[in-house]
Amino acid sequence: MKTRRFSLLTAAATVLGLTGVIVPGAADSYAASGVALPIAHFSHLLVDAAHGHLFFSGGVGTDGILVTDLDGGDATTIGGEPGATGLALSDDGSTLYAALPDQDAIAAISTDTLAETARYGTGADTRPDSLAVAGGTLWFGYGTAAGTGGIGSVNATGTVKTARDEGSWAGSPTLATTPTPSGALVAAVQTGDTSAFVTYRIADGGALTRQAAQTEPIPDLTDFAITADGQEVAVASSRNVFANRLRFSDLAREGTFANALGAPALAVAPDGTLAGWDGRAYLAVPVSGSGFYGEHMIDDSLRPATHGLAWAPDASRLYAVSVDPAGGTPTLQLTRSPETAAVRIIGLDTEPLAPGEPLSFTAVFDSTLSLDAGDNGQLPGSVRITRYDDAHPDGVVVPDATRVPANPSATFGTYGIHDTAPLTGTLSYRVDYSGGGHYAPATRTFDVPLAKYKPTLALSAPATGNRAAPLAVTGQLAWPHAHLTTGTVHVVKKDAAHPSGYTLPAVTPAADGTFTVHDTPQVGSTNTYTVTYDGGTAYLPVTSSANVQVSRATPALSVTTNAGAYRSGATAKVTAHLGTTYNSRTVTLYSQPAGKSRTQLRTGRVDSSGNLVATVKVTRNTTFTAVFAGDYRYAPRTATHGVTLTPAVTRTQLQWPLATTRIGATTYQVFYKSEVNMGYDLEVTPHQSTGCMSVYVERYTSGAWHQVTSQKCVPLYGDGWYGYGRALKLFADNGRYRLRGHYTPPSTGAQTGSVWSGWTYVTVRPGTP
Repeated sequence: MKTRRFSLLTAAATVLGLTGVIVPGAADSYAASGVALPIAHFSHLLVDAAHGHLFFSGGVGTDGILVTDLDGGDATTIGGEPGATGLALSDDGSTLYAALPDQDAIAAISTDTLAETARYGTGADTRPDSLAVAGGTLWFGYGTAAGTGGIGSVNATGTVKTARDEGSWAGSPTLATTPTPSGALVAAVQTGDTSAFVTYRIADGGALTRQAAQTEPIPDLTDFAITADGQEVAVASSRNVFANRLRFSDLAREGTFANALGAPALAVAPDGTLAGWDGRAYLAVPVSGSGFYGEHMIDDSLRPATHGLAWAPDASRLYAVSVDPAGGTPTLQLTRSPETAAVRIIGLDTEPLAPGEPLSFTAVFDSTLSLDAGDNGQLPGSVRITRYDDAHPDGVVVPDATRVPANPSATFGTYGIHDTAPLTGTLSYRVDYSGGGHYAPATRTFDVPLAKYKPTLALSAPATGNRAAPLAVTGQLAWPHAHLTTGTVHVVKKDAAHPSGYTLPAVTPAADGTFTVHDTPQVGSTNTYTVTYDGGTAYLPVTSSANVQVSRATPALSVTTNAGAYRSGATAKVTAHLGTTYNSRTVTLYSQPAGKSRTQLRTGRVDSSGNLVATVKVTRNTTFTAVFAGDYRYAPRTATHGVTLTPAVTRTQLQWPLATTRIGATTYQVFYKSEVNMGYDLEVTPHQSTGCMSVYVERYTSGAWHQVTSQKCVPLYGDGWYGYGRALKLFADNGRYRLRGHYTPPSTGAQTGSVWSGWTYVTVRPGTP
């Protein structure tokens, strides 16, 4: 069945980190479904514990008073009591008084026989409604034909008197007194948005004396009562909670009780405990302090009934009547031990524990009822913590739990233990609270998560080390909390001589998780130390590795060729020479022509002289590389050597000499100025289109050759030719001249070297041939 609000006990079943079952003990004796009462309407409820009766009046439209046992069962009806409303019990408990407004009378009924023994008329049109027994006299509130009201009384002899109060009332007042016999009485009536209160003292002989009168801005007055000590008036109001607590002597406000109490019902137990409605549930509330004993829910379809709360005289039970929105379907809810607050036990969140690991378990307590000042920061009673594991399936009590008083983070104190997780199986703790004072016993079992896990492993090693020199690799194992000292560190080392690795001596970590691996490496290059902590009996293995670059000697390595420059297609002899090494004599020779990828010429062991020879045809500028991959004691080494391809000026051509002549031993090409121009063409092979040609012209005078003009670095044609032209008029008559060209490869990406052409000799004669 859906209820108006979930309880704190339900909320307590959810706890971070730990799981368990909560057993709330005596505080759970309450059923939200209730007992349907066989009456159409409800007016007032009265408890007669001495005779085992509950009395229910129904008000207008009813003809009797319903009587049940103390559990709401075995119902019967006292007939002939039409429209009964207010109920009161005589001080000796022998007589039930019932107000009969429609009869202008009050009925007296024997609580032994449940039969009417007397009926007291209160006067025409008085319509008595509210009853209270105080100072040995029955008091009643009544109305008048004029619409006003007053207070009347019925004494022990049955004498009825009205107008007992010298003051005036705007309507029929409601009366209330203390839960046990006293001479205190309070009356109140609501008019519009305010409520008028008057307190009285009753002297011997039944004299009614006003103590105080006060009007409060309470627009929803339905129920009120005098506290058990007679010092205060408790008022049920949801619209003005600041007027919940009024001093009896002068009706001054005294703040609120431990919890605000709202309309429409309120009751005071003989021991002083209050019960009321907080807008969501019924609460049992101490007069002082803070919090409440418990909250008691009703079905969503019901509402609390006005005057529908009552206590058993010994405060062992709290009765509440609820009705549907139309005021029908009266339903009785019964709470046993209402002054006992539920206690919930919370296990503080813990990390998963490894088997055998030290642990701390703390139980925190909570309740809806605050601690009293005399409780010394701890719930009254005792706490027992029992451990369950495979070795103790029936449990074993953990001795000497540490008790910590309340503090800002644990307002009801804590109990803690220090223990060790088992090596195998499961672990749980049952916390038993005995209860004490107003706190109910509670039990809860917490399952502690146990699981092997990996600690963290950090290694520290030198980046470099010397071969045949000692070095140390240090490690640190770390756990998130206290841990068990167990397990061994195993080390596998890999180097160039042992690519599959070999085992170094195992080491045992210290209690703080530190350890050191010592080694003297005999092989240079990368030495890899793979460290594995095996976890021992409690943890999962964890592995890490560290690299150390161990030094090696530098071998001698060179590469040479039989020439520094080659014509295209010539064969180069390439020789790599390797000096002293340890266990490898292998060298690889590579060739990389300009603008092309490197290719391997040869790989193999050097000869007894340390040489490895290869041959290759040279077609471009070429870089030769010798590579030694290194061995156990000598580092890798690379050597390079470059050679140049020398191009050729394969053809030179003059345009257009008309004759030749010899001057001395040199042949000259003969031109006549009538030809106007001379052409000089050169072809370079091989060539690059981005290369260029320069042409130099010299004249022989004074017994020596002198440069007379030049043309610098003009790009070749696409076919490798270059043409130079010069006007013949620029030449001296019968002068002796010579020309030659110079090819320059591009400044970047050159595939050849540069080259000069040979000299071409010319002479220019005047005129025509």
